[in-house]
Amino acid sequence: MTEARARILFVGAFPPPGGAILGGMITSCTILLSSSFSSRLDLDLLDSTQISNPPPGFAVRFVRAGFRFVQFLGRFERRRPDVVLLFVAVGASIVEKGAMAWYARLRGVPVIMFPRGGSVIDDCRRSAFTRAWVRCCFAGARKIVCQSEAWQRFAVDMLGFSPGNVVVIRNWTATRELLDIGAMRAHRADPCVRLIYLGWLDREKGVFDLIDACTNLEGMRFNLDFAGEGNASAEARALVESRGLNGAVRFRGWLRGEDLRQALRESDVLVLPSWAEGLPNAMVEGMAARLAVVVTGVGAIPEVITDRVSGMVVESRNSDSLARALREVIADGEFREKLASEAYRIARLEFEVEAAVDRLLPVIEGTIADGRECRLSGRSS
Repeated sequence: MTEARARILFVGAFPPPGGAILGGMITSCTILLSSSFSSRLDLDLLDSTQISNPPPGFAVRFVRAGFRFVQFLGRFERRRPDVVLLFVAVGASIVEKGAMAWYARLRGVPVIMFPRGGSVIDDCRRSAFTRAWVRCCFAGARKIVCQSEAWQRFAVDMLGFSPGNVVVIRNWTATRELLDIGAMRAHRADPCVRLIYLGWLDREKGVFDLIDACTNLEGMRFNLDFAGEGNASAEARALVESRGLNGAVRFRGWLRGEDLRQALRESDVLVLPSWAEGLPNAMVEGMAARLAVVVTGVGAIPEVITDRVSGMVVESRNSDSLARALREVIADGEFREKLASEAYRIARLEFEVEAAVDRLLPVIEGTIADGRECRLSGRSS
């Protein structure tokens, strides 16, 4: 960057340490701020984390979104930024961040939007109305930074962005701590294979598909840890008990810090049977820790995982397909270790945070330069 650090108004997920709300966006923002990113830019952080899961009612969310927009206006006008960065989830988050983007654009400051969810692509393909309002919200941005070629194509083909204004930067959640776990992983002689699921316990994450698949693993020696909570927690626990899986399946709640790292050290396979994804943090974390990954072929996952080479890719909403893949990775230790080693190699090359920062900073510099050129020429940013 230049001698004077660029001023960035960054709207993302920055909850207080030890808070009850967790998720992929919080993880991504936390890792980014722990990197050299925060020392190379002048950051003004505005937290847009949801206050609970499941989310509060519409009235509460509407009031909180309005309050955040007022905060955004105050921060923007008090200390005019060179560029605005907006991390965007799905649904109402798109509308809220779209309003912020349009305000900044009308005030002559360029915006970079970071979409973090994959379900909006499917929603827009199914509904012309959804496609219209999503396109309107994103139109306030000058550039989009996304995690996958699928999102890049969507931004160009459906949102109307020029290819030069849509940049792919992979998820950066392969932290040094996780990569060290992968580097030091040794062969385990224990015949009981340890599976782990990381994330929200929601139906759309394939939690019940995974329980169904475990029911069909008769004769296999395995344990499964669910590390997370969510809307389906109570129902999932009841189903495990009714299926007689209590001896093999544990619910460990959210794991953080060293507890999470220790769980990954003790695991062999990460399972993520989601119905829709962007590029999931949990998958990247498992790859970095040198676990074999069993995932569904949704979102950007097939861009990263080649079936039977760097992981097992199964059909979503299909517990039989999931059970077959799990049987194979449980039964064949040599095959499992081959998948894990290739997954680790990819994580080390593509998902390390400093490499992502080195790709992101030129995007920010270029966007600031574009904004200055627009202001000099009298055009809108």
